[in-house]
Parts: sequence; structure tokens; C-alpha cells
Amino acid sequence: MNTEMTFAPGWTQRIDRTDIDAERADLACYISDTFKALNGIRPRWWDLREWSLEDLRREADDLEVEVHETIKWEKQQAHNKMLDANKHALATRRAKKPLPRTFKPFSTLEELL
Repeated sequence: MNTEMTFAPGWTQRIDRTDIDAERADLACYISDTFKALNGIRPRWWDLREWSLEDLRREADDLEVEVHETIKWEKQQAHNKMLDANKHALATRRAKKPLPRTFKPFSTLEELL
């Protein structure tokens, strides 16, 4: 039985659950790659060979949840950036509209004095 786990947007890694040694190796690789994708560095201070299989599975699941949250957050940030760009473009377009020919800026000057 194989499962696929997401470690970055658009990228998955297959975890082989038929053999315990293969699963341990796949999970250790997944944890290292995913941690690097999220934090920019590999967790070299963790000795994953000493971790139990359940601990490896739990950490992999936690990292996958964090990856999905990061993807969701990045999509929201891109959406907000697009909205801001659209607002700016609309404001610029409105500011560049020509004034009507009947525009008389000093017509109310007598009212002000």
C-alpha cells in the first residue's frame, strides 16, 4: 500500500507502507524535504533513525497539515495582492479620465469670497 503526501505546492512524495524499513526511509526523507520546504533548512539536529515509526508518521502528518495551511495562506496572499493591484488600476484609470468641457473650476469663486 502506497500513500502520497504533499511536501510543497504541486509536489507529492510516495510513502511505501508495505515494508517497515522502506516506510521509515520514505518518512525520514519526506520529513527532511518538507521541513526544508517550510523553513529553508534541513532538521539535521533530529536523529530520525532513533524515532519510532509512530513518531515519524505523526511528524509527517503534522508537516503535511502545515504544508496545506501554507498553500492556503499563499493563495490568499496572492488573491489579496491581485485585489490591491486591481484597485490601484481602477483608481489610476479614474484619475486619467478627461474633465468634461463644462468644467468651470472658478465658477463658485464668488460664493467662496
